[in-house]
Parts: sequence; C-alpha cells; structure tokens
Amino acid sequence: MGIISFDKGTKTDMGAELAKKATKSVARNNLVASKIIQFMAKMHVAPIPRNYELFYEVLSGHNPEMGRDILALGNAPQQHDLDEIGLKYNLPGHCGITAGKAASEISRTIEQISQRLTVALHRSTSLLASSGLDADHIGTQEELLHFAASLHEEQSSLLHFVTKGLETMQECEASIEKARHISLRDHLTMLPNRIAFAEKLSALFIDKQPQTHFAMLLVNIDNFRHVNERYGATAGNRALRRLAALFRKSIKKQDFVARTAGNEFAFLFSEVPLNAAENIAERLRRTVESLRFINKTGQDDKLTVSIGVAVVDGLTSAAEFYGNAEISLLAARSREGNCVVPYSRDVAKRSRNSYLLQIGA
Repeated sequence: MGIISFDKGTKTDMGAELAKKATKSVARNNLVASKIIQFMAKMHVAPIPRNYELFYEVLSGHNPEMGRDILALGNAPQQHDLDEIGLKYNLPGHCGITAGKAASEISRTIEQISQRLTVALHRSTSLLASSGLDADHIGTQEELLHFAASLHEEQSSLLHFVTKGLETMQECEASIEKARHISLRDHLTMLPNRIAFAEKLSALFIDKQPQTHFAMLLVNIDNFRHVNERYGATAGNRALRRLAALFRKSIKKQDFVARTAGNEFAFLFSEVPLNAAENIAERLRRTVESLRFINKTGQDDKLTVSIGVAVVDGLTSAAEFYGNAEISLLAARSREGNCVVPYSRDVAKRSRNSYLLQIGA
C-alpha cells in the first residue's frame, strides 16, 4: 500500500479536516480536565498530582473498575483510601509514594538503632563505673554476679531491639521492591509499561558503545479510539488484554514487550537483523488481523495494527534508536493502516511533523 497522494483541492479539504480534528481533540481534553476538577471539588478531594492522575484514569474512561472503587468510598474520602486504590491499580504516582514511605521508615529504623546503641554504650560505661570493679578492686563474687547479670540484661534488650529493627528494615525493603515492580507494570494488561521499556532500552546503551543485532517494533492499533466510542471502554480493555496475551506469547525469553501507551506496544528483539524483524512484524500483523472479537451486537469484529520496524545498526543512543522506530511507525500509520514499514533513508526523508500532519495527530 502506497503513500496517499493529494491534488491541490484535496489538500485544502484535508487541511480543513485536520484542523477540525485538532479542534475536537483540544475540546475533548479540556472537557476531561474540567470534569476532573469539578468532580474532585464535589467529592472534597485534595487537588494534588496523584489525585489528578487517579481521577483522569476514571473520567477519561480508561478504568471503569477503579471508578466503582472510588465511588464506594463515598463523599470526602480519606487520602489514605485513595492512595490504596491508586496502589491497587498500579498508578505510578501512588507506587512512588509507597516506595518513599518505605525508604523513610528504613532511615528512621537505622537512626533508632544508632540511638539505642549509643544509649547502651553509655549505660555500660556508667555500669562499669558504678560497680567499682577495676584492677585494684576485683570485687566480691556477689558483686561480679550482679554486674554480669545487669550486663546480660542490657545486651539481651539491645539484641531484641536490633532484631526487631532489622525485621522492620527487611519489610520496608520488600515494600520498596514491590512498589518498584508495580510501578513498572501496566495495570490493565500486566505487561511492562513505558517506564520499564525506557529502562530496558537505555540499558542497551549504558556503555555508550555501538550496539548490533537489536531490533525494535512499535505497534499501534488502528482506529482504536473508534472501538471505545462504538463499544465502550470495557470492550476496548478486553481487546487490549487479548492482544497483550498474544504479544506475550510471541516473544522468546531474551526478548521484551511492553504497553507504552493506550493503544501502543513496543517490542525489543535481540540477535535479530532487519529482514528477520520485518518477518516477525508481518506475522504479528497477520495474526492480529485474523483475530475475531465479539462486539455488543453479538457479531464478529476485527482489529488491525500498523507496525514500525528499526534496528540498532551501530547507533549509539537510545533516543536515536527509538526515533527511527517512531518515524517508521508514523509512516505506517500515514498509509492505509494494517501494514509494516521498516526504517530506511527514504522513510526518514519525510519529517516527523509531516507524518503527524498526514495522520491528523
């Protein structure tokens, strides 16, 4: 499928259409933002960033289950309860709060152990001084036993305190690791999320040396917004979960797939040249096209995907690698969709803005 061409009259019509789409998009975003502010004020919720994140997920239609959990809290919910919901659905802002609290608890525990050791040392010094035991006066057996008993009691108390402190630190470290794991996971599909993908991608270039034999696929579900508008967010979420399961099964152990945006996924393949990456992408495209989804009318429907492909090929930065794949994806989307476009010099000749203008983004 080739690039769509336009004559002068068509360009004028397309320009007007793109302007109309852009206006609608801005209006829709403004409406969602206005609803968030109004709803938070109505529920007497503090206007802090992680609460905006929470209500955006609900009012944008991304997560109706979360909406039901929030409404169950009633009017003026406690911040703790809202944070628990945010953590339940793996929202990054709330996972960060949990990790921060755990880190603070570790710091407090270490400080308490240090203070207790200082007090114990001071008491031991005072006990020695008050016992009168020195080189000239060894003391009676009774005095020695009393001193030993007092010292043993103090040491036992300190050991118990240190043991409990270490247990607290281990629990906090486990909480931090859990929060980190959650913050790297997409709550809907349970695939790694955009943050995890960025970390994985950056790790390829950690020594700033040219990499070879790595391929990236960026996958965009064609016209997915219309699926949500026509059948509802719940149906759209079911489709995303099904595609995520398919994508997870399509990779090997050393490969990687993540959900990087609402209707976008990213793959990283090791030891895969460009022609092999194209073949993988084409198989994925055909497999998705062959899937059938039951819509609310009980009839079969299908989804298609546009896929951009790029390989490292001696590049020295993650941004350049991702940029090449993104240009290829935009080129695929600017065609009629349901196609695979590998990165090439010809693809790169057209700017990113040119592709965005053509797809009306």
